[in-house]
Amino acid sequence: MKPYIIFDMDGVIIDSESWYMNQLRNFFVSRGYVIPEKKLEEILGLNTKDIFDILKEYINYQGNIQYLFEKYLQELKFPNYQQIVFPNVQQCIENIFQKNIDIIIASSSPRKIIKQVLTDLNLDKYILFYMGKEDVKKTKPSPEVYQIIVRQQKYQKPLFVVEDSTFGIQAAKMAGLEVVAYYSGKFQNNQSQSDIIITNHMQLLKLL
Repeated sequence: MKPYIIFDMDGVIIDSESWYMNQLRNFFVSRGYVIPEKKLEEILGLNTKDIFDILKEYINYQGNIQYLFEKYLQELKFPNYQQIVFPNVQQCIENIFQKNIDIIIASSSPRKIIKQVLTDLNLDKYILFYMGKEDVKKTKPSPEVYQIIVRQQKYQKPLFVVEDSTFGIQAAKMAGLEVVAYYSGKFQNNQSQSDIIITNHMQLLKLL
């Protein structure tokens, strides 16, 4: 089989975590709750439902958290993905593809969002397949998504996984995979469990 690389999407391909963190912060502020930046950064990389479950305990919310979660989804606005793609991502992925290396996306986002991002950024033609939150029973930090991908690849491990969040790195390491952490400088994620830390996507090409 061809060698392959697994990319996370949020925080690696697009700066969606900044966008969603702002929306989450504003949503709670509008209801009288102030969530410290440090707490928001701690939960980066989790799926939105898990984030609400954690924040329910943090703010001691006594109401129906499912109702609050649904209200958030109703009010949620989606970014222009072309405006929040990280620098050099498209060039990096195209170069990896030209080296005859397969590219797989492992995200905790819904599949329809992943598809939209890849289409809007004109990256879909380079991607072998992608997996979203509907494809697993437990999202990151569970290693399930990575275990499924390795199994689908006939137990051939990827060259490495590209992650950014503490939970994503934990998931990949629990699956026994080598992890390259992308540090954007926007958040103080604990990336100490990763094997290598990069600050520019083009640095990935030197690892091939």
